[in-house]
Amino acid sequence: MKKSYKTKTHNLNSNKVLSLAFLVIVFGISILSFILPDQKFSEEENRVMTQRPDFSKETYLEGRFQSKIESYANDQFPMRNSLIKWKTASDLTLDIMESNGVIKSKDGYLIERISLPSKAQVDADIASIKTFKDKFPDRNFYFLLAPTSGNIMKNKLPSSVKLDDQNKYMTEFFTGLEGIGVSPIDARQSLIKNVDKQQLYYRTDHHWTTSAAYLAYLDAHKTMGLTSDVAYKKLSVHRNFRGTLASKSGFTNGKNDELQIYWPKKNSDYKDSVINFVDTKKTTNSFYAFDNLQKKDAYTIFGGWNHPYYTITTPTESNRHLLLVKDSYANCMIPFLTQDFREIVVVDPRYYFGDINKIMADEGITDVLFLYNALTFAADDSLNLMLDE
Repeated sequence: MKKSYKTKTHNLNSNKVLSLAFLVIVFGISILSFILPDQKFSEEENRVMTQRPDFSKETYLEGRFQSKIESYANDQFPMRNSLIKWKTASDLTLDIMESNGVIKSKDGYLIERISLPSKAQVDADIASIKTFKDKFPDRNFYFLLAPTSGNIMKNKLPSSVKLDDQNKYMTEFFTGLEGIGVSPIDARQSLIKNVDKQQLYYRTDHHWTTSAAYLAYLDAHKTMGLTSDVAYKKLSVHRNFRGTLASKSGFTNGKNDELQIYWPKKNSDYKDSVINFVDTKKTTNSFYAFDNLQKKDAYTIFGGWNHPYYTITTPTESNRHLLLVKDSYANCMIPFLTQDFREIVVVDPRYYFGDINKIMADEGITDVLFLYNALTFAADDSLNLMLDE
């Protein structure tokens, strides 16, 4: 009886200690969440982190507030990056193939899980683009929606993993664009034909490579009626690139990559551009921030960063002026586009809060190109917010 009593007492004390430790941890994390400033940008994941949303009756009833506060809590959780690494290390011992939406795949590839928008969101996207287009009926409108690696490189996934059908979504979206007079630029077939010939996506990063961007540019060249004929050579500028998917997942086994740029060949009629970055008040004639090769996210060699708004002028014979509305997939394609436009105005709706209609009028825009990757576009409402103003 005494032994049983002692055992029960010991178990009771152990439970009290564990309960107390749990409360201390929860209380400590809560205190840290209030004391520590919100993280605005994650260098590990190369993205802007969700900030504390403003509460309103409208956003609450529509469900947007709940969604934003969940994203905010996830992004601003104290010691978030360390916890991801610890969890992934634990998962690896159990041979778990997925972490934080990233799948450990064949040949050292890390592939992001595909998420699809609701039909209501697709309809809202089409409606916003139509409203904007109808304001400028005499301009040319194009939309390049780029597939992600989980679409083009299904053969690299573990046999047990099935992703959502991004192709179905993209095809329906393109059909909707055609219905409102916007010309879709569909690069899927070009990428599929070349996926075994060239590296089209980085192994540890969510971006496509410059080779993939060039193939998509050739499709845009046809659809947009471009006429430039510049020959390029590939130059390797970084041989040990490790990207955002490795940081996001915590996986350490993905193979590092080369970063390549396409440089005009000597005999090509390539015209240099002047780039004016409005946010930093800097002017340059180089699209490549070579100093960034020493940073954690070496991909920012392309343009230096996702600037909210900047202009590019090129002494071409063309009188066409392009508005490029984009995410970071466009950054490595922009140098190719410059050879067919006198001016390109580049806008990233995630960071730009000005009047897009004023840009259309002031800059004499003749053509509008939307360029997004399908995964980012499916999850982001910043374009709608900008176009609906």
